Amino acid sequence: MPDEHQNNHQDVAAIITAMTDGEEPFLLETLEATLTDPSIGQIILCIEEKNAWLDRILGSLKEDPRLEIVHMPMAFLGAVRNHALNFVRMHWVAYCDGDDVWCTGKTFIQRRWADATKSDFVGADHALINEDGKLCAFTLARNIPMPSSWLVRTEIMKQYPFQDSLPSVEDGEWWIRTKDAVRKSRCPKVLLKYRVRSGSLSSNTPSKKRKARIVSFASLPILRQITLLTWCIWLATRQEEYVWLKSWGQRPSSISTHARENS
Repeated sequence: MPDEHQNNHQDVAAIITAMTDGEEPFLLETLEATLTDPSIGQIILCIEEKNAWLDRILGSLKEDPRLEIVHMPMAFLGAVRNHALNFVRMHWVAYCDGDDVWCTGKTFIQRRWADATKSDFVGADHALINEDGKLCAFTLARNIPMPSSWLVRTEIMKQYPFQDSLPSVEDGEWWIRTKDAVRKSRCPKVLLKYRVRSGSLSSNTPSKKRKARIVSFASLPILRQITLLTWCIWLATRQEEYVWLKSWGQRPSSISTHARENS
């Protein structure tokens, strides 16, 4: 296990994307969780250039010297993240969508995991929350971690940037393209609360539609107790490897035996 006293320095830059008005009700919670993470030395907040509500919600947070606001034209998410990378001064970068919430110590735990496994990339597991922030279910996260849980060496993301022109699944394309080039590992801890909400840019993908059905199911108190039992399934099946898929929509073909180069 990683040494609990390792890596208490702030060497991670958080790139938070909040390019749409739909993220306004949730961004403050996202920022507060990020700012309290002990490994965060820099926060780059990506905002659409015509944004009219950011100043109203920031309050005293805008006084934090780690927070840098980057206004830019609306673009695909991969292009936004690539542009934000130009402002990163830290050795590591972590991504977070403006409606998701990191669990306590998220990147601190991942930094220790990266050192222990000598990884360039560390993904983490996630739980589903609804628009009100209520916990609804735990997911297996067997094939690919949600981008809001990624921790990656900055030099790796500069060497292998996202595809600017993809309107969605830019994370899946990157994941497959870097299979043999990036030392990846999975930290089998729930370090992200992924918010399922209507109107999200990724709401129409098959994966997000499944998540939406689960959260809808959990909206009924009695049924929510059933969906929360997914924690038992997650706990019983979690591992330090990802199940490799050659492309999305396929059945798993194999499981990598090397946790440093899994996908």
